[in-house]
Amino acid sequence: MDQDRLSWYSRMNRRSVTRAGLCVAFTFLGAGGAHASSAPGLLKKLRTSTEKNKGYDRDLFNIWTDADENGCDTRDEVLYRQNTARPKTCGSDAGTWASVYGGLRIYDASDLDVDHMVQLAEAFGSGAWAWSPSAEEAYANDLYKLSLIAVSAASNRSKSDRDPAEWLPPKKSYVCRYVANWTAVKYRWRLTVDGRERKALNKTFSSCSKAALKLPAIPRASVKQSPVNPDPEPGGTDPRFDTCTAAKAAGYGPYIRGVDPEYEWYRDADNDGRVCE
Repeated sequence: MDQDRLSWYSRMNRRSVTRAGLCVAFTFLGAGGAHASSAPGLLKKLRTSTEKNKGYDRDLFNIWTDADENGCDTRDEVLYRQNTARPKTCGSDAGTWASVYGGLRIYDASDLDVDHMVQLAEAFGSGAWAWSPSAEEAYANDLYKLSLIAVSAASNRSKSDRDPAEWLPPKKSYVCRYVANWTAVKYRWRLTVDGRERKALNKTFSSCSKAALKLPAIPRASVKQSPVNPDPEPGGTDPRFDTCTAAKAAGYGPYIRGVDPEYEWYRDADNDGRVCE
C-alpha cells in the first residue's frame, strides 16, 4: 500500500462523526485483534428486517468526495487501485481494468462505473435511513477494499438496485465471491437483510466451497442510531408466524427484546432476550 493511501486509512481509523444524536465510529481491527471469518458465519450475525425505503433519495449520499484532499476523489481512487497498468497518478482515463461481474477487460475509464457492492438504495432500506448526513457520506465514499468496485457500466446498470435475491453476476465463477463480499459489507456497516435476501444468500452459499466463502477479518463501522426513531411505516414489521420454527424456515429472525416488535410474538424459552435464533 503506498504512503498516501496508508495515510488516508490511518486518518479514517481515528475518525469519529457525531450529528443529530447519531455517532459513527470507524474501528479498523489489526491482525492481532480479529480473526478470519466466513460469509455464512457473518450472515448469521445480521438481523432480519423488512426494508424501509420511504424517503430514499440518492442525493442524500454525497458521493465521490476527496477525503484525504490529494486531488483524487473516491471514484478516482477506486479506478487507480484497480488499474493493472499501474499509472503514476490517479485520474488516468487509460489503463486496464478487469470487470469481474461479466469477465470483461476494459481499457477506457469512461466505460466503467464504480459500483457500491451494497447499493445506496439497498443500504438506506437496510438501516441507513436512520443515519446522519455525515454517516451517509462516509458510507458512500468507503474505500474499504470490498465496498466499492469498478465494473463495466453495462453490468452495473444491469444490477441496478437489486439484491442477491434478484440479481447475481453473469460470470458464474464470481458468484460465490460476490455473495461473500455482499455479506461482508452488510456486516461491516451493521445493515439488516430481508427474508428473501437471507434465503437467497443461504441458497447460493450451499453451492459454494468453504474456500470461496472465506473472508478476512472485517473492520467494522460502528453505527449508533439516534434514540429518536422516525415513525414506523405501516406494515414495517416482518410477517407473523405461528412458531419460531416457521419464521426461521422463511428466513426471518432473530428478534431482540426491546429492539424488535416481533420479539413479543414468540416465546423466549431461555429468557435470554432473543427469539427465533
